[in-house]
Amino acid sequence: MAVVGATGLVGSALTRRLQATPSVRVVALARNAIGAGIIDAGCPDCEIRIGSVTDGVAADELLGDCNVVINCALADGGGIPRLAYTRNARIIDGIVRAPKLQMLVHLSSVAVYGEYIRSAAKQDLAFRRPRPDSEYGRSKLYAERYAARHCRRSRVACSILRLGHVYGAGTARSRHVLELARDPRFRLPFGGAIPSNAIHLDALCSTVELLATGTLSEGVFNLAGDDVSWRDVFDWHTASVGLDAVAPMSIEASEQLRAGFERSSLIGDVLRWGTSLPLRGLMRSPAVFDAALRLLVRTPQPLVEKVLHRNRRLESGRHIAALAGAEAPAVEPLYLSRGMPGPSLELPDSCRDVHGSAHAREELARWHRRWSTPPTATRDDHRRQRQTRA
Repeated sequence: MAVVGATGLVGSALTRRLQATPSVRVVALARNAIGAGIIDAGCPDCEIRIGSVTDGVAADELLGDCNVVINCALADGGGIPRLAYTRNARIIDGIVRAPKLQMLVHLSSVAVYGEYIRSAAKQDLAFRRPRPDSEYGRSKLYAERYAARHCRRSRVACSILRLGHVYGAGTARSRHVLELARDPRFRLPFGGAIPSNAIHLDALCSTVELLATGTLSEGVFNLAGDDVSWRDVFDWHTASVGLDAVAPMSIEASEQLRAGFERSSLIGDVLRWGTSLPLRGLMRSPAVFDAALRLLVRTPQPLVEKVLHRNRRLESGRHIAALAGAEAPAVEPLYLSRGMPGPSLELPDSCRDVHGSAHAREELARWHRRWSTPPTATRDDHRRQRQTRA
């Protein structure tokens, strides 16, 4: 069994979990010696192969004896979406051409449903035809469709797992949750009653391990914690590191935020951005000022007064908020989203009570102390370190 993308957070955790399984021989793929060193540091006894599956000849050597491949990789196009799509396609091409491959487990993301998941009257349709609204989501959806199509063509079983928001020690989601929990101005929308569509890293690894080593059905599946709300996720984080529980946001304020996301559209966002611009700064350009005067001459006076009054109020509000410094952190749309549409994999019994695991709590607490505690080294310490290296 091979893990492609083993240097990433999920890939490295999966590699460690599979390496500890006696019945599995796991191979971790790294593109270069630096990646191999990262894998070896976290999983010393693992077999590591260096090379790129995008190279046809190298792919045969890297995966030639593997019958199951777990693809955790997502190529970066350096800001060029078309290049990212091409690289992801080449990764999948290299995997599927492995001579002994029987199954590909491809990890996708909840982002294919959009940053904000709306309620859908036809859940099955929303699941089969998701509409991502971010480049990350579009890249994930493209990769999973490409994988499914090429696996069918090569008669390779393909299971696609759309992962929920992964949290746990070392994850970006846990860091963001703890940063919000430490901000006294933050309020949790709807008191955290929203389905989180989240999954702990340990539960994710245990589930994928059981699926990959057992019998995994072909198709597309959601993978998230069973009935885990954002209140559960936030309370687990705060209790693990010794912080106070996050205060709830009122239902009225939560509904207003949600209504804003429900009304969100490209045209609407552009119009709202335009009406929020300070006209005073815009009028500093002579050409714009002259064009605006010509337009205002032909505009009914009541409409002009209404626009100017609204603009003055917005500018005044921004000025007061900046002086007070009391603006609450922005609420991400995922904390207001509906549940993922479509079928979800049922977590094994051993993976359901991650929040009750003392090991997971201690691991989060240790990781939190490492990145949240400021360094205490003095100038003399740094000077001695430089002299030692010299």
